[in-house]
Amino acid sequence: MRTPIFVRVERFDLEKISPEIEAIRDHFDLYLDSYPVKSARSKHSLMGPVGKVLQEARTGKWDAESLAGYALNIHLSNPKAKGYISQEARQALHEGIDRLLKLLKEVPVTAQDKVVDRLDYGLYFVRRAKGLEWLERVRQEFIKFLQDKYSTPEKLAQEWGGKPEDYGTDFAKVPYPSRRIFDQATGRKKSDMSEFAQQAELRGYELIEEEEEIQ
Repeated sequence: MRTPIFVRVERFDLEKISPEIEAIRDHFDLYLDSYPVKSARSKHSLMGPVGKVLQEARTGKWDAESLAGYALNIHLSNPKAKGYISQEARQALHEGIDRLLKLLKEVPVTAQDKVVDRLDYGLYFVRRAKGLEWLERVRQEFIKFLQDKYSTPEKLAQEWGGKPEDYGTDFAKVPYPSRRIFDQATGRKKSDMSEFAQQAELRGYELIEEEEEIQ
């Protein structure tokens, strides 16, 4: 009869490396501030190249420079990036990748998936919150644009149609000016949205769908 061998497996305390995980997340978050997708329904679209980085980092096949190059290619292939990434964003991306790969080498193999998952979903939460804040900020800019032009919901209703209450007190019910609404608009409403979109472009951004999907 064979004698059973008992092996004690020490449980890895993920909280010990929590500060490093948060630092890596902050680097990726800084990079994604410059990524053209601001809001999306899926985590895949919202996370951009970082989602691929986290997936590939698990394999152990990459060095930091090669994985950063892989991510950079994904970024520049997005038509909305227009072939550009700032130096600050590029450095943040590389630093996040470098620290991630080093961290994964330091933790037990059994803990690597937990590290990546914590990064993945923690970053998604941050980006989702920022995306919603961005949409609301643009909506408030659009409301201010309409207030300056029409001053009251009654005057807006005269030009856009509908009833003043449709737009709310102080224009509070005016929705985010998405492309979908623009495509359905006619007359003065469409021309106002076009004017606002042109002003937005001059300020360095373009109007998107509320929940944009980028493949």
